[in-house]
Amino acid sequence: MRVLIVDGYNVIHAWPSLKAVLNTAGLEEARRRLISELSEHAAVSQVRTTVVFDGPRRRQPSGPPEVVDGVTVMFSGRAGSADHLIERLAYDAARAGDAADVTVATSDRLQRDMVRAMGVSTIDARSLEAEVRAALADTGTAAERTRDQARFARRIEHHVDAATRARLEELRRGRGGDDAGG
Repeated sequence: MRVLIVDGYNVIHAWPSLKAVLNTAGLEEARRRLISELSEHAAVSQVRTTVVFDGPRRRQPSGPPEVVDGVTVMFSGRAGSADHLIERLAYDAARAGDAADVTVATSDRLQRDMVRAMGVSTIDARSLEAEVRAALADTGTAAERTRDQARFARRIEHHVDAATRARLEELRRGRGGDDAGG
């Protein structure tokens, strides 16, 4: 399974939609929206996603990382930065021989150079935004196609007379297939 590690605040500041949320509704709401969008992307793309933020976690100051809608949410804590935590995650993947399956999403050039040196691929924040939008659009298109198919199926059913519906139901259940006249 592929793994995506996201530099949370870097992405929030790089995506215009999230930057607008940050400016109007605040940091907590911008984080929530980022996690929500990453969750949908992860579900569609079958990517295990971790988002890393700078600073201490307000809730649950100790313990394992929080998982929100399938996205692992990590805070760097007081001792380090999100960059250091991302580098550690990339290093751990490289040591385990899994570097090829990991992508780090950040526009921080130094951060990208550091993890690339470990064999981990990178994607800049705006390219991640395009990828997330495309995945969500694909989901919307698939959902619309399913709704159209369901509407079409209902329309056909409503245009078949009751006797034909009963006969088709008998055939579906394996009864009444012996007589040729109907």
